[in-house]
Amino acid sequence: MRETRLFEKIHGCIMGAAIGDAFGIRVEMMHYRDIAAQYGRVEHFGLLPPRRPSEQPPLERWNPFAVQMQNVGGYHPLGRWSREVGAYTDDMRYRLLAYRAMLKKGGPISGRDFAAEWFNYRLMAEGAAEFEPTLSWPGPQREYARYVASLDSLTRMAAGRRPCHAGWDGPVGVLYPGDPAAAADDGYPMAVAVAAALSPGADMESVIAAVLRHTECLGQNAAEFVARLERLLQTAAQCSDASELYEPFYRDFLVTFPPWDSVWIMEMIPAALAVCYVAKNDPTAAIIGAANLGRDADTIASIAGELMGALCGADALPAEWVAQVERLNPEPDMAEMAAGLTALAAERARVAEDRARETLSLAA
Repeated sequence: MRETRLFEKIHGCIMGAAIGDAFGIRVEMMHYRDIAAQYGRVEHFGLLPPRRPSEQPPLERWNPFAVQMQNVGGYHPLGRWSREVGAYTDDMRYRLLAYRAMLKKGGPISGRDFAAEWFNYRLMAEGAAEFEPTLSWPGPQREYARYVASLDSLTRMAAGRRPCHAGWDGPVGVLYPGDPAAAADDGYPMAVAVAAALSPGADMESVIAAVLRHTECLGQNAAEFVARLERLLQTAAQCSDASELYEPFYRDFLVTFPPWDSVWIMEMIPAALAVCYVAKNDPTAAIIGAANLGRDADTIASIAGELMGALCGADALPAEWVAQVERLNPEPDMAEMAAGLTALAAERARVAEDRARETLSLAA
């Protein structure tokens, strides 16, 4: 499986998300003007000096996490758990637990399946003697697990018709390569985008067309999402670099935190898609462009990296960035996980092909 193009694209999807997450966390919740004033254009994958307080309007000075993010020093349960740049955050841990649940079940998961995986994670973090083993990362796991796997969170997750949050649902699309319509039944726009990006011959135009074609997954939010995305893409079409998108984006497209679902759907996903559109087939430009946008920069950059990795493959990602992320995040092995998901996706496609052949035989 590791010799196939499908593996290369699925591996790129996973690794691109991890790189984008680790790249963007350094400037999370900064205004793009503060990033430019303090760091210039962040294009490297190294440590940044501590950030200074924002000089932008009050909305941009407010931190929805109620904890001041720092580029050096201490742990933050939702930030990276290492002082070295290259460690990913909650965005990637969420995705990896979703992938693990899919591999364990051998196919699509329900909200209940995903909640069970998070419950096992909580048990592990609390030190339970008997539980079904799950993924583990060295760091402040107990504090993190209590925050993200509270009883209320698990109850909502188990009751959900779709397993993953909008914006973090890219893993759903990996099970439906080339079938964005099926991905829309189980996920949201990023599941659709990833499924479309895994198609042979896909490009950003075809990915965006698939997203706009399958917005039924957003229910009552579909019309506003389409209007926002189409308007932002019109602006992006005039940009030669993602930096030209920042000022109109901040002027016209920001959404107040929280609720988080509204920010993901109405701000972050359109932002990531627009940045990828401007970057064309360059994952590096997409990740850099998404991170320097600021706001929830690790989430936007992880979405952009995930999509561009699925579109272009892991071999299109900067080799030194891949090596740094792999060194700082050795478990789980993302290449091994990609191989398992590739085998699973291929087997599901073979079963569907056999079923279609049997059906067609009845019409012969």
